[in-house]
Amino acid sequence: MLTLNIIEHELRSVGRVVRTSNANPSFSAFRLFIEATPLAGPDTLYLCGTRDDVHKVVSQDCQAIYVNAEDDSPDDQAILSVLQGESTLIVFNTLLDALYRFADWERSMDAVRLGGGGLQELLDISSSFLQNNVVIVDPALKLLAYTKDVPCDDPITVELIAHGYHTEENINKFKLHKRFKPWAEEDGFIINSTFEICKYVTVVRSFKTRSSFSIIVIMMCNVAQPDDYLLDVYELFTKRVEFYALRDYPDDKPAGNAADSFLKDLFLGAVRNEDAVLERARIAGIPREARFCLFYIREQDGSVLKSRLLSDVSRLVAPAKTVLVDEAVVVLCFNCRNDRCALHCASNSCPLGCASLSARLDDMLERYDLVCGRSSKFTNLIDASRAFDQARIAFEIGWGKRLKEDKLSIPRNWSNIISFDSCIVDYMVTSTDGKAAELIGGTYAGHVLEAIRKQDDVSRTNNYEFLYEYLRCERRASVVASKLYMHRNNVKYRINRIEDQFGIDTSDPELRFNFLLAYRVREATIVPSAQ
Repeated sequence: MLTLNIIEHELRSVGRVVRTSNANPSFSAFRLFIEATPLAGPDTLYLCGTRDDVHKVVSQDCQAIYVNAEDDSPDDQAILSVLQGESTLIVFNTLLDALYRFADWERSMDAVRLGGGGLQELLDISSSFLQNNVVIVDPALKLLAYTKDVPCDDPITVELIAHGYHTEENINKFKLHKRFKPWAEEDGFIINSTFEICKYVTVVRSFKTRSSFSIIVIMMCNVAQPDDYLLDVYELFTKRVEFYALRDYPDDKPAGNAADSFLKDLFLGAVRNEDAVLERARIAGIPREARFCLFYIREQDGSVLKSRLLSDVSRLVAPAKTVLVDEAVVVLCFNCRNDRCALHCASNSCPLGCASLSARLDDMLERYDLVCGRSSKFTNLIDASRAFDQARIAFEIGWGKRLKEDKLSIPRNWSNIISFDSCIVDYMVTSTDGKAAELIGGTYAGHVLEAIRKQDDVSRTNNYEFLYEYLRCERRASVVASKLYMHRNNVKYRINRIEDQFGIDTSDPELRFNFLLAYRVREATIVPSAQ
């Protein structure tokens, strides 16, 4: 449909256009008025060559355009008059051409939107209609898209395109001139002609969340001024942008939108430059250096709504940052105050003085019957992409363990949180297509373990499991006895019998390491994939 503002603009090329209405209705079709033909309805605009025809159309509650190449006086009842120009047929053809061009553009935009295309693709097919330079930024003021074929010499815009995000200096300018408040509160277009920041008049359309703004579309009027026609065209474009705003920044999303896009880029490796990481981290309120840890939770069976899971996790782990990345809920924690916390959350590490983040998260995962992958500790935010991969891999291995429960499980401090540090061997085995398992299983330690297992099957003993616990508990008889519900003297007796029977010496540290490695490799080879 074309608005009257757009129709008026298109007809200026074929005559002197006089408008008699301040309203801006939209029309989906155009027709030449033929008296014997019934009128289609109010959505159709009729072209009339005489004043009598105009009056007949208007009397039936429809709208008309008066077209007369000879006349210089508009008809007061016609919504538009096209005078001293082209013939009625030429005017009609101009309207049909405009209707086709705009309809084709709208279809193309909808195809991008519904076909999974991005904002840059949407802007690429729209630049000829928008005429001016347009940029789209996210809540962290990172550049999402811009009109690549419409250059702009405005310094703010040049810096934004060059860096890919607004610099801290530019953000301070926005704060100084109180730009953020209208973006977050006002509806519709915000036209600024003060030239305080941009050297051109700007037209801003921001999309709101419950507490702030999400996507912001800014048009610098460096080619065409923001008249009624251009604002209507701009509205057609921003209606499609609204789809992305609602999809990526829903109202019920509890995490801070300003940090979300930055964290997604960081985790997926889209931002690697240290200066860019530092600048955007400062904007998002995340420290550059801290005791970081990353958690990865994903539903495998859809038993929990992602929005519910995201909301619950966000409230549970605050002030840690929570974001949805590729269907997974990811938590970036930098709450830890314990400088000796190398692998696991200590009980007194929470800045709020409550249970550690891992303890709280483990309880929630138990209720939802989910598992969580956790990265190794890291101290530099730029390593977050590596940590994301670690946590994701730990989750996949942990979910595989859940599917195939085995008595020799991955060592872990929490029931439902699998640390990458605890499943490194599993990752090595699965990432080498079984070659590592074959080689390590073929070592002396591997052969001994196979012999112990076979002997257990024949004699109905459990020496295989006993030796594992003995080595894992660092040969501490009292600890082994407690775990296996036996007397500590029996621990020593049994290990002596195993050593004598299979000709091994567990006091050898290298042999103990090889045994534990072989145990872990043997376990990893029987765990199904979590993919």
